[in-house]
Amino acid sequence: MATSITGSLGTTTNYSNVSDLITQWPTAAQNQGIQLSGIAFDGFETNYTNPTPISNLTLATNETPKSGLSYGAVPGIGVIGSYGGWFTDATKIRAEINYDPNTNQSQALKVKWADNKDITSATIGVSALSVKTAPGVGDQGNEVGLLQIFNNGVVVPATNFTITRLNAPITPKPLSVSSNGVTFIADRTDGNLEFKVESNSTSVAFDELRFSAKAYDSPTAAYLGTSFKNDSSDYLVRSIQYQGNDVTPTPTPTPTPTPTPASIFQFEQGSYTVNEGGVATINVTRTGGTAAASINYATVDGSATSSGTAPDYTVAAGSLNFAAGQNSASFTVPALTDAIAEGPETVNLVLSGGNVGSNPAILTINNVAPTPTPTPTPPTSTATQFVFSAATFSTQESSGFATVTVNRIGSNTGTATISYSTLDGTALSTGTAVDYSSSAGVLNFGPGETSKTFSIFVNPDTVPEMTETVNLFLNNGPVGTPSTARLDIIDGSGGASGNVFQYSASDYGTIATQGGGTTVTVTRSSGLGAASIDYIILAGTPGSGPAPVFGIDYLLSPGGSTGGTLSFADGQLSQTFTLQDNPFSTNNGTVRLGLTNPTAGYSFGSTAATSITLI
Repeated sequence: MATSITGSLGTTTNYSNVSDLITQWPTAAQNQGIQLSGIAFDGFETNYTNPTPISNLTLATNETPKSGLSYGAVPGIGVIGSYGGWFTDATKIRAEINYDPNTNQSQALKVKWADNKDITSATIGVSALSVKTAPGVGDQGNEVGLLQIFNNGVVVPATNFTITRLNAPITPKPLSVSSNGVTFIADRTDGNLEFKVESNSTSVAFDELRFSAKAYDSPTAAYLGTSFKNDSSDYLVRSIQYQGNDVTPTPTPTPTPTPTPASIFQFEQGSYTVNEGGVATINVTRTGGTAAASINYATVDGSATSSGTAPDYTVAAGSLNFAAGQNSASFTVPALTDAIAEGPETVNLVLSGGNVGSNPAILTINNVAPTPTPTPTPPTSTATQFVFSAATFSTQESSGFATVTVNRIGSNTGTATISYSTLDGTALSTGTAVDYSSSAGVLNFGPGETSKTFSIFVNPDTVPEMTETVNLFLNNGPVGTPSTARLDIIDGSGGASGNVFQYSASDYGTIATQGGGTTVTVTRSSGLGAASIDYIILAGTPGSGPAPVFGIDYLLSPGGSTGGTLSFADGQLSQTFTLQDNPFSTNNGTVRLGLTNPTAGYSFGSTAATSITLI
C-alpha cells in the first residue's frame, strides 16, 4: 500500500558555511534515498553523495587554484568541475550549471529519487539567474534554464504537469512548457526564480529532475557578433521541496509450518429443519488432519418418534468415510407425512467413534397441513373489442395506397362490425393539391375472424415536402387501445438532394482565452429529408509560430484529425460541432475548415469555408 512522503533539499536563503551546505544537500540527499550528481560537458557523471566529492565541497569560487572540484556556492548548488576554460571573469562563481555557447553544450545537475518513490509535486527555487545588464558590464542577455522531468529513465512531457510561477515580478518572462521540459528565463534583478511542478493526474509521477542551461534570451548585438563567446547562461539550484508516495511493495511473510492436528468432526450446523414429507441433508465437517478417516452418525428420538403406528421420521445410522483431503460429507434423514395436526417435533443427531467437536445437533420436523383441493373458477367470457394493429402506420408517397389493419380481440364467436374514418392532420384531402383521399366505412367480422384491413389512396405528387400525417379513428362499436392511430406519408420527391449547405459565418474570430472553445454551426437551406455533410480541416494560416496541429494545439468534437460528419434529421436545418483549444499548446495561427459532399446532389453556399484563430 502506498504511503505519502514529503521532503526537502537545500534552503531558501544563502548558505553561511560549508557545514550548512553539506547538511542541506549531500547529507539530506543520502538520508532521503536521493542520488545527487553532476554531469560535466564531456558527459562524465559525478555522484555528489560519495565521500570524495563531499570532502572537496567548499563555498569558494575555485579561482585559487582553479581546481574545479567544488559544486557548492553561497546561493546554492551547481556542477563539479564547472570551469570550462572559456571564462575570463576573475570573480566568476565556478559552482554553477553552465552553458557553453561555443559548443552548444550544457552541464546538468541530476536529482534522482529511489525507484520506489513516485514524486507528484515539487517546489523549485533557483538563484543567480541574472537578467541582461548594460553592455560590457555583465551578462549580455537574460540567462535561461531548462528543467527536464524523468520517470524510470524516460522523459515525461512537462505538459502532463501544472507549472505555476510563485515569485513572478510585475512583468514576468513566460515559463515555456513542452514535451521536452520547462524553460525558465531570468526576469528578477535579485536572480531568484521559484516555480511549482504538480501532476495533472494520479497516474502521472516522476523520480528524477534534471537541470541544465540554455543560450541567452534577447542577447545584445555585440554579443551575437563575437566569434568566441566567453560567457553565457549559468545559475544555481537553491532548494527543492517535494511530495509524493512510497510504493515499496509489502513483502509477503513466509508462513511458519505447524504440525497437522488430528481430525475433529462436527455438525456443520447446530440445528436443521425439514417439513413433513421432505428429506433433511445433514452435513458433517472435519478440521485438522487430512488423511483418510471415518466417523459414525445416528439419529435418536426426541419428541419425534421413529416407531409405532404413526412414525415421524425414518431412522438414519452408519459411518461417513472421508477420503484423504476431504473435509465434508453428509447423510440424510427422511421426514414422514401424517394427517395429524401437531406442533414442531425434534430428532437428536449424534456423532461417535472419533474426535467430536460439537455433539449433538437437533433436527426439527415442521407440521404440514393437508392442502385443500381448490374449487375451479369458471372461465369468464371476454367481450369483443376492436383496436388498430399499431398506433402509427407509414407509407411512401409513391406507393399509391396505404393499408391499415384493424384487429378484433376478446370473444370472436359471433359476428360484429366496427366503423372507421380519416381526418386531415398535416396532410390535406381537399384543395388544389391533395395529399390523400379521405376514407370512411364499416368492417364486418364473421365468426372466428380477428383481422380486417382498409386502404387509403395516397397522391404521389412531385412537390418536395416534409412527412405529413393523417388521423385514423374507430367508432360505432366496442373499442380498445389503440382506437386512434396516425398514418405518416413520407415524401418521395427526393427533396433532400437539393439542399444548400454552408457555415453560419465565414470567420468565427479568435478564441478569447487559451484553453477555450468555439461552437461552429453548419446550416442547410431546406429541412426536407435526412442528410449528412462532411466538414474537413484545410491548410491553416501560420501566426507568430508554427501552424496549429490537431491533437496538440486543438481538438474537434465530434471529429478527428481530418474533420468529421454532421447528420441532419428530417426537418432539421442546422447542426454544430466544437473546436477546443489545448490550454498547454504553444503554436498559434488560424485553423481553416471546409465542407465536402459525402453524397452527390448537395451544393454549397457562399460560406463553404470558415476560419478560427488560436492564441
